[in-house]
Amino acid sequence: MAYQDRWQILDELDEGGQGKVYRVLDDAKFKIDKDILPAMSKLLNAFASEKDAESIKKHFPSVRNLLSTIYSMENSANQGALKVLHKPEDARDSERAEERIMKEMKAMDDLDHPNLLRIIDYNPDEKWFVSQFHPKGSLSKKRNQFAGNVVGALKALRPIVEGVSEIHERGWVHRDIKPENVFIDLSNNLVLGDFGLIFFSDDRHTRLSGILENVGSRDWMPAWAMGMRIEDIKPAFDVFCLGKLLWAMISGKPILRLWYFEDDEFNLEKMFPKNPNLYMANSLLKKCVVEREKDCIPNAKEFLSEIDEILNVLDSKADLFEKNVERICRVCGRGKYILNIDSDSPSSTSKLRNFGLDPESGQHFKIFICNHCGHVQFFSFYGRGIPPAWPG
Repeated sequence: MAYQDRWQILDELDEGGQGKVYRVLDDAKFKIDKDILPAMSKLLNAFASEKDAESIKKHFPSVRNLLSTIYSMENSANQGALKVLHKPEDARDSERAEERIMKEMKAMDDLDHPNLLRIIDYNPDEKWFVSQFHPKGSLSKKRNQFAGNVVGALKALRPIVEGVSEIHERGWVHRDIKPENVFIDLSNNLVLGDFGLIFFSDDRHTRLSGILENVGSRDWMPAWAMGMRIEDIKPAFDVFCLGKLLWAMISGKPILRLWYFEDDEFNLEKMFPKNPNLYMANSLLKKCVVEREKDCIPNAKEFLSEIDEILNVLDSKADLFEKNVERICRVCGRGKYILNIDSDSPSSTSKLRNFGLDPESGQHFKIFICNHCGHVQFFSFYGRGIPPAWPG
């Protein structure tokens, strides 16, 4: 079946070297030529034949019904995004373009997750498919939607990571995760699309061969993949991209160079210095936006666990006990907690006794005092080891 048998082109959305994307209307739901245009023509003729305003008024219910029908055509549930390959003579690389669209159709048809773009209709022989259409566009056009909001960004990204985890469990790698390929649905949920670069590690599927020419998008892919054969790409590739996507969501900026998120120019903690949650965001980026693959979280499932752990901490409104996190007083809300006594320091003995504590008890103490109201926080621990939060 040709796409013209069901889908009517409304306008062009995008064009690349391999094909075009159009916004289309489902003709099975709205038959413009057979129903809407004849009804419109009938009304226009009726208006022309009437001699006064009172006579014209009797046609208003029909006008209202017709306009309501036309308005409902704009509902995205009745539309789709049609992707059609260029003719071979017009394509940049027709053989590669054909292979990509076949892989894209297969991936979208096989996957069933609410945050992965769904295919509606397709014809492998004619090299076209129709996917869901999201009129709010991509995340790249809503750059500041999550700026400075770590919890909001993590909660919005989490369902996509869940979808990518499903991709990884099938032995596939998406390879092109970036804001331009993340769409916003009508409920403001994020949906990952563009599976044109997806790699099937299962040898039963065809795959692009050779050295990395199209392994991923240059500004979003990990540096370790440069020069790598496509069949050597592992799920950590996607985790790196997800980390960069998270950085873009929180920063509100378009590009993070390489893995330099700790540089002053890109450091989230410096962009939003009064928000202690940015420390948690950076702690996650340290595990995925990295120079070497061996230092990266290996797959989306483990990345999902890291996100859940951070969300548990942030949702509980914990007062982060970390060396580099500025802790605001929980009483006055104006002062900062300053470390006053560290029992491991030689000078702490007399100070501990001033608080009525025994420095010889074998108990370790850290005591913080607010520099505005004097509120005191005690931390204590028995044993040879120390809690993970204490180092430094």
